[in-house]
Amino acid sequence: MIKLEKEALIQLSQRLKNAGFCDIRYYIRNTKQFKVNVLNGENEMTSRSNESSYFVEAGKNGKRCCTFFNTIDMMDDVMEQMEFSALSAEEDYHPFPSFEQDQLYSDSFEMVEEAEIVKTLAETEKIIQSVPKTRNAESCSCTQSMQEITLMDEAGHTLTDMSHSVNVFAKVVSEENGDVELAWGQKSGNQFSDIDCKALGTEVAQLGASALHGQPIASGTYPVILKNSAAAELLEAYLPIFYASEIQNDMSKLSQKLGQEIAISDLNILEDPLLPGGRSCRHFDDEGTPVSRKYLIHNGIFETALYNRKSAEKDHTVSTGNGFKGDVTSAVFTGVTNICVESASGKGMNREELFRTMKNGIMVTDLEGVFAGVNTVSGTFSLLCKGMTIQNGVIDKPFCKVTIAGNIYDLLQNIVAIGNDPATTSVESQSLRAPSLSFKGLAVSGL
Repeated sequence: MIKLEKEALIQLSQRLKNAGFCDIRYYIRNTKQFKVNVLNGENEMTSRSNESSYFVEAGKNGKRCCTFFNTIDMMDDVMEQMEFSALSAEEDYHPFPSFEQDQLYSDSFEMVEEAEIVKTLAETEKIIQSVPKTRNAESCSCTQSMQEITLMDEAGHTLTDMSHSVNVFAKVVSEENGDVELAWGQKSGNQFSDIDCKALGTEVAQLGASALHGQPIASGTYPVILKNSAAAELLEAYLPIFYASEIQNDMSKLSQKLGQEIAISDLNILEDPLLPGGRSCRHFDDEGTPVSRKYLIHNGIFETALYNRKSAEKDHTVSTGNGFKGDVTSAVFTGVTNICVESASGKGMNREELFRTMKNGIMVTDLEGVFAGVNTVSGTFSLLCKGMTIQNGVIDKPFCKVTIAGNIYDLLQNIVAIGNDPATTSVESQSLRAPSLSFKGLAVSGL
């Protein structure tokens, strides 16, 4: 937060106080992003953005008044919007606590130069093109992001958190005998050097080639392996079942389950706000509450429900540091930093071991329409998918246009093996890292 910003907001606080507002609080988000996309060995597109957004809230007659703005040069407009907000305010105001002194959690990060990224992505593209059955690399891109979150009270004391991440994305078109398949993948890290771009390109190209000529398979109940990326995508959709707000509103079946076994004993699901390579690293949440490393599920036991300040007050407890905004303009809801799914024993299997253990079944590599096909209230899901059949412990042939169905609560109890190949959800999703997971059986609808 620069000095000019702080001075302008302190002046705004004084004007708001003079107009009868009290307990003024600010939420400021500054973001920088640099994206490069390579096509046919050349830099097809470079984009840079540097944005600041501000949110102010205050109490008047005990009610919460708020507005947002994108520049500190429009304070007359902000005053007008706050007065308008006061006329229609109905929600009781509970501001986050004041700070005794400024606190800064700095994050040193220098974005990699464009030329270096282009060189690496062009080499990655060549590797993709060398994989048999590849028609072309439709996209090969790198996005570097920096974020600074600042909370400020009316006295001008600030709490500032800085984080950064790098994401590399590849999309490949594979073709053979008139059949075409599209495959994609991504990897995230804290530095560009953390990501093996060439390995990612090879993996995505091979995935696309292996999916060619897929056909539906017979309906039935099959042992199923969810490939790491598919497992992460499905589990991320069910994170709300751990939110105290959802439990309180009977929108989760985990009510009265705290301390009980809800999964196999070898399963841990934990939140790690400072996870190395994590995409959502934080020191405090958007209400100023310190975040912490904690288990949602520990050795199969439901150990922690996730609270923000509002849901914690309802249960007469304290926030777990999970109060986050979806964007600057939204109210605080329950959210997470980095979620990890892992073997509690640390004895995860490689993919070949998972295949041999399963012997016969299917591996799901891609899920479609996850959020449309998932019901977080009942726990049920029904999802179109594609992947590979497994026969005698080895990959046999691709399948497509198949639907798998089940229930997340049953799924957690029916894990038979956990992989050692963690992958993270896409950059548009919450940050959840999961390995491949093998299950006893799921209902499959195909032919």
